Amino acid sequence: MVSGGAGSWLAAKVDMAAHPSDDHRFVFADTLYEDADCYRFLIEGVAHLLGRRLNWPIPSADDFPDYRVEGEFDIATYAGNPIWRAFLADLREQITSALPELVWLADGRDPWEVFRDGRFLGNSRIDPCSKSLKRVMLDAYRVENCDPTTSVFQIGIGPHEAHRYHRLAARMAADGWKYEAPLLGTREGEFGPFGYLSDAGIDRPRLYRLGYMHNNCGGFCIKAGHAHYLNRLRQQPERFAYDAMMEQKLSEFIGKPVSMLTDRSGDGSKKLLTLSSFAASVTAQTEFDFLPGDSGCGCMIDIPANDNETATPESDAA
Repeated sequence: MVSGGAGSWLAAKVDMAAHPSDDHRFVFADTLYEDADCYRFLIEGVAHLLGRRLNWPIPSADDFPDYRVEGEFDIATYAGNPIWRAFLADLREQITSALPELVWLADGRDPWEVFRDGRFLGNSRIDPCSKSLKRVMLDAYRVENCDPTTSVFQIGIGPHEAHRYHRLAARMAADGWKYEAPLLGTREGEFGPFGYLSDAGIDRPRLYRLGYMHNNCGGFCIKAGHAHYLNRLRQQPERFAYDAMMEQKLSEFIGKPVSMLTDRSGDGSKKLLTLSSFAASVTAQTEFDFLPGDSGCGCMIDIPANDNETATPESDAA
């Protein structure tokens, strides 16, 4: 189960070393909103694990078109940037031929389309984007292509988030599936992936270099909090501005105020805090006492107890 993150790459490396004669597949669920360098890292990383050289150059982040839609557009008919989508479709086709072990899944929508179609902006408790673009597709792939008596699913959870693995493994075991986390209780897990990437001659994904704590969804995350979005505002203001614009468009489409962030100042009660308002409120001196993205991406494996929970309009992001 590869996400484009460095942890899942290292987990695959550890598992392949432990089970060299087993059949390995690398399953990636694409939100179509990933950072361009995530795709570079995904392809380069899997090719390295397989010991395979491609007969064409892996595109660098600079080779990708812009994912954003330029100019004015109506979110009711929004379908992403067609040039970006066509580039990804062509790349996916090339990879399917060159690296058939890399199973590249795509729903065909990005998070904003999921929010629009459901008339609901996700938050830290309810994540329709991850449910539609990751969990549903991965579940379908597992049921259609895997045998619970022989298949073992490896995930890139490290020691700092072991609680996520134990919840997931118990839940999947109840349905007859086996999940493992190769980085738990291992030297590699304690050291982390970046030294191993350096030894392999693979550049770490650029979102890590920009201070993000994960390499998913292009740095966008409905579960992230103020520190994450402060980092995004400072490191990638153009991406922050696009997120803020899409949040506003979605609010207008739904017909009521919505936001991913909340403001708990004053009496401590939760109040909506749009990204535009957040940007206007922070200053050059604004800091937070926790890491950017500290509430980051565990949504693919943090399956709600009731995954059909009724959506509510408030965000719990802090």
